[in-house]
Amino acid sequence: MKKDEDIMTGLRPMVKILALLMTIALVGCAKAPPNPTYPEITFQHLNPLRLNVSEIKVVNEFVPPLKLPNVEHELPVKIDQSVRNWVRDRLVAVGTGGSVATITIKDASVIEKPLSKTTGLKGIVTKDQAELYEFHVLVEVKITEISGSSGFVTAEATRSKSVPEGITLNQREKTYFIQVQALMQAFDQEMEKNIRTFLGSYLR
Repeated sequence: MKKDEDIMTGLRPMVKILALLMTIALVGCAKAPPNPTYPEITFQHLNPLRLNVSEIKVVNEFVPPLKLPNVEHELPVKIDQSVRNWVRDRLVAVGTGGSVATITIKDASVIEKPLSKTTGLKGIVTKDQAELYEFHVLVEVKITEISGSSGFVTAEATRSKSVPEGITLNQREKTYFIQVQALMQAFDQEMEKNIRTFLGSYLR
């Protein structure tokens, strides 16, 4: 009986340590930050472009390869969907003559390029930029009249951003989102300018 009591006495510190470790683990889980969510990119705050067409349709010719160096499938907010939002928010069909505006997404890619890192002893204490991301969007707006005549414009925007070694997934996704926002803002400005310049006769 004495031996059993000695064993139990010896186990008590271990039980306390295990309980403490479990408590620390639970507290750590409770304090883990949630994964951030990002809003879709919209253009509802801008005045729409009223086109003298009966229909507006979107064609997406861009097919993500789903493998490196392409990483657009990792974006929390996709470029091609943002283009669809742009069409929804900025283009309005107000015509009745049978003309059609076709918006074709030619490219909506993000390319990852590894960057060279410092080697040797200096590399141990140096925090280098690890990857460069190149964001690209290319879209065509073509208006085809019922008679068969047509006119078209394209707009293109690019952005690039490097990220440091050791970046977290949340930090990387935030970088993606900020760059796509800037990309789409530049695209919107370029496309509106081109439509007004080259397709102005179709505006109402």
